[in-house]
Amino acid sequence: MEICSQVRQNLRSGDRSAFKLVFDTYSPGIFELSYKILKSRELAEEIVQDTFIKLWLSRENIDISRNLWSLIYVIAKRLCFNKLRSAKYDILLQQELVHHMSLAVEDSTTQVNELEQLLKHSVGLLPARQREVWQLSREEGLSHKEIADHLGISPNTVKNSLVQTLKYLRQHFKKADYLYFFIFLYFL
Repeated sequence: MEICSQVRQNLRSGDRSAFKLVFDTYSPGIFELSYKILKSRELAEEIVQDTFIKLWLSRENIDISRNLWSLIYVIAKRLCFNKLRSAKYDILLQQELVHHMSLAVEDSTTQVNELEQLLKHSVGLLPARQREVWQLSREEGLSHKEIADHLGISPNTVKNSLVQTLKYLRQHFKKADYLYFFIFLYFL
């Protein structure tokens, strides 16, 4: 159904009842067109709204001698294609982000493995008693008192041993450019 020229003229002048008549007449067709292109009810509803907002904002430029459906159809179709281009761009960005995140995870995993190997090697170079105190503290999570009771030494000796181990590890990690990891290790 085509809207008569008087309704087009009233729409062009800003008559809200003319706009409502145009909306009620053409919005089902715009929804159907948008849904066929976008395959989404939500996006089709959005296109209907955007189409009629655009029509209202440009109402003063409406050629009242021309078919209004053609104008509305072209507006809606362009909005649909813009939406598709935008969605394609968003998908490409998401794929790129996932790729970069997976590379970062791989890199982090490699660094963590390197750090674990460096820590094992460094702890392996400690004197036997110092290594045992370290392992009971950091790997088994025992308190200074529990380690002291377990090894038959004073809690102060345990504390001094750990301080010496941390000092040694700090130097070893500094040489390997992993001082930031040492800071993390200190707070374990």
